[in-house]
Amino acid sequence: MNLKLARMNLNDKPKTITLEEIEKQVKEKGNTTFYLDRENSLKDLEKICAHFEKSAKSTHFHELRFGLDKDCILYELHIIDY
Repeated sequence: MNLKLARMNLNDKPKTITLEEIEKQVKEKGNTTFYLDRENSLKDLEKICAHFEKSAKSTHFHELRFGLDKDCILYELHIIDY
Protein backbone atom coordinates (compact mmCIF):
# COMPACT_ATOMS: atom_id res chain seq x y z
CA MET A 1 0.00 0.00 0.00
CA ASN A 2 1.32 3.46 -0.90
CA LEU A 3 0.39 6.64 0.94
CA LYS A 4 1.15 10.21 -0.08
CA LEU A 5 3.02 12.38 2.40
CA ALA A 6 1.89 15.95 3.01
CA ARG A 7 3.19 18.57 0.59
CA MET A 8 5.56 21.29 1.72
CA ASN A 9 4.01 23.75 -0.81
CA LEU A 10 0.56 23.67 -2.38
CA ASN A 11 2.01 23.46 -5.91
CA ASP A 12 4.37 20.54 -5.16
CA LYS A 13 3.57 16.94 -5.97
CA PRO A 14 3.22 14.74 -2.88
CA LYS A 15 5.92 12.15 -2.19
CA THR A 16 4.83 8.57 -1.55
CA ILE A 17 5.72 6.17 1.24
CA THR A 18 5.02 2.44 1.37
CA LEU A 19 3.62 0.43 4.25
CA GLU A 20 6.97 -1.35 4.58
CA GLU A 21 8.80 1.98 4.98
CA ILE A 22 6.31 3.05 7.66
CA GLU A 23 6.76 -0.26 9.51
CA LYS A 24 10.55 0.14 9.36
CA GLN A 25 10.38 3.64 10.87
CA VAL A 26 8.01 2.47 13.62
CA LYS A 27 10.31 -0.44 14.44
CA GLU A 28 13.40 1.83 14.58
CA LYS A 29 11.87 4.73 16.52
CA GLY A 30 8.94 3.14 18.34
CA ASN A 31 6.96 6.39 18.22
CA THR A 32 6.42 8.14 14.88
CA THR A 33 4.14 10.76 13.40
CA PHE A 34 3.33 11.03 9.71
CA TYR A 35 1.61 13.95 8.02
CA LEU A 36 -0.31 12.70 5.00
CA ASP A 37 -1.72 14.46 1.96
CA ARG A 38 -5.39 15.16 1.30
CA GLU A 39 -5.26 12.94 -1.81
CA ASN A 40 -5.13 9.77 0.32
CA SER A 41 -8.43 7.95 0.55
CA LEU A 42 -10.01 7.60 3.97
CA LYS A 43 -10.41 3.85 3.37
CA ASP A 44 -6.64 3.47 2.93
CA LEU A 45 -5.99 5.48 6.08
CA GLU A 46 -8.47 3.36 8.04
CA LYS A 47 -6.80 0.19 6.70
CA ILE A 48 -3.37 1.33 7.83
CA CYS A 49 -4.70 2.18 11.30
CA ALA A 50 -6.31 -1.28 11.54
CA HIS A 51 -3.07 -2.91 10.32
CA PHE A 52 -1.02 -1.38 13.13
CA GLU A 53 -3.68 -1.97 15.78
CA LYS A 54 -3.69 -5.69 14.88
CA SER A 55 0.04 -5.79 15.61
CA ALA A 56 -0.44 -4.36 19.15
CA LYS A 57 0.43 -0.78 18.31
CA SER A 58 -1.62 2.27 19.21
CA THR A 59 -2.66 4.64 16.42
CA HIS A 60 -4.06 8.14 16.63
CA PHE A 61 -5.53 9.56 13.44
CA HIS A 62 -6.61 13.19 13.06
CA GLU A 63 -7.85 15.41 10.25
CA LEU A 64 -6.12 18.79 10.33
CA ARG A 65 -7.61 21.87 8.67
CA PHE A 66 -5.33 24.84 8.16
CA GLY A 67 -7.58 27.18 6.19
CA LEU A 68 -11.15 27.84 5.12
CA ASP A 69 -10.80 26.22 1.70
CA LYS A 70 -11.87 22.58 1.38
CA ASP A 71 -8.43 21.75 -0.05
CA CYS A 72 -6.65 23.08 3.06
CA ILE A 73 -6.58 19.73 4.82
CA LEU A 74 -4.03 17.11 5.81
CA TYR A 75 -4.04 14.03 7.98
CA GLU A 76 -1.89 13.24 11.01
CA LEU A 77 -1.13 9.61 11.81
CA HIS A 78 0.66 8.95 15.10
CA ILE A 79 1.81 5.37 15.67
CA ILE A 80 3.02 4.27 19.11
CA ASP A 81 4.80 0.97 19.69
CA TYR A 82 4.67 -0.15 23.32
